[in-house]
Amino acid sequence: MKILTIMGGPRKGYGTIVMEKLEYELKLLQEVEFEYLYLKDVNLESCRGCLNCFFVGEEKCPFAKDDRNEITDKINEVDGVIFMAPAYAMHVPALMKNFFDRLSYIFHRPCFFGKIAIGICNQGISGAKYITSYFNLVADSWGFNFVNRLELLTVPYGGAEKKMTTKIQKTCKIFLKALNGQRYQKPSLGGVLAFRIRKLLYAKYWIDENNADYKYWFEQGWLDDDKKYYYDVKIGVRKRIIAGLICALVKPKFKHLFADDPELVIKRYMKLESLKF
Repeated sequence: MKILTIMGGPRKGYGTIVMEKLEYELKLLQEVEFEYLYLKDVNLESCRGCLNCFFVGEEKCPFAKDDRNEITDKINEVDGVIFMAPAYAMHVPALMKNFFDRLSYIFHRPCFFGKIAIGICNQGISGAKYITSYFNLVADSWGFNFVNRLELLTVPYGGAEKKMTTKIQKTCKIFLKALNGQRYQKPSLGGVLAFRIRKLLYAKYWIDENNADYKYWFEQGWLDDDKKYYYDVKIGVRKRIIAGLICALVKPKFKHLFADDPELVIKRYMKLESLKF
């Protein structure tokens, strides 16, 4: 069992102490390979927002030769991922945010199905709940099965270590249960809706063989008529009905947006010509 911890802080502080404790508690329960990836130690250039990764392909990123692909390779090689960061100004540190920005094309082209994720945040005062919710959103959107959030108050009050140990032990049990169990989760209504809307977009309105998203969805077979979700899973009637109704409301908007040639629409957008005040 391989686990990768992505450390989003700019230094080895309390986050490292917490993760070393979690690693220790995990290994008491089961033999696992545990690797730390400190974003401060990798070459990950700052995202420029050029949109090449979205529309042309991630290989066309101006910084495609930095360590981004090595990071995604590491994620692909493991069974579970831990997103770990301290709370900085009520959000993740800049290193962590840039990591998500550089891999933001995966929101469009999810690929980490069958992998388990948890999110951990250590805070001095506040912000941790917001951050672990953000980890949850990112992980779900990228295809992970996100199973637990852990917020820890790392201030020097009496009994702090005992309380944190109890929380860490509980998280370890949840994490290992998921790693050893069913890796593919039943999708939420939001997950079903996201799939249905994107499928509608690429199957009916944005049919552009030069577009990276369209090519990816086509190659995965997600545009096939009988495909209901990213992977084979039973979807409840209620979720199917609600998603279908919302897609019906979205159709006119897509039809209007892509009334012209889809490729021309995107070129205008990338050249900053879509808004004319």
